[in-house]
Amino acid sequence: RDASDEVERIGIERAWQEIEQADRVLFMVDGTTTDAVDPADIWPDFIARLPAKLPITVVRNKADITGETLGLSEVNGHSLVRLSARTGEGVDVLRNHLKQSMGFETNMEGGFLARRRHLQALAEAAEHLEQGKAQLLGAWAGELLAEELRLAQQNLSEITGEFTSDDLLGRIFSSFCIGK
Repeated sequence: RDASDEVERIGIERAWQEIEQADRVLFMVDGTTTDAVDPADIWPDFIARLPAKLPITVVRNKADITGETLGLSEVNGHSLVRLSARTGEGVDVLRNHLKQSMGFETNMEGGFLARRRHLQALAEAAEHLEQGKAQLLGAWAGELLAEELRLAQQNLSEITGEFTSDDLLGRIFSSFCIGK
């Protein structure tokens, strides 16, 4: 949509940056306002701007009101989940669909699910370890090695929850997009 002011324009642009990095788009539809199930019929401008190979799951909400059959189906190459957020019916179908579409078994025991921020923290920790190794081997700079090890530990602590920084909170809140 078009922004009415500069702050909204920045927010919309950030939302598009996040969408372009997404693994999947959940396209939530109020089932009481339209019978359409194809996202191109519901919001063609939005769909046209999405990256071509980005998978879309259409989530039709309010099945408790519309009487639609709950569950998962395929429509024009897109996944379609019918559910009721109010009653919670069908939410497990969506949850299982997302797990399966991302390559996880629905009954994982002892599995590992990495969030994007966890992967970023691991990459940053690895970079600090490499820099520390270079400091130690290149200049025998123990104090610089210690700083790189501290920074690597800080990155790993973000994953385990032992460390919370304003930067981490900023990254968490920036991953949520609240639209109209």
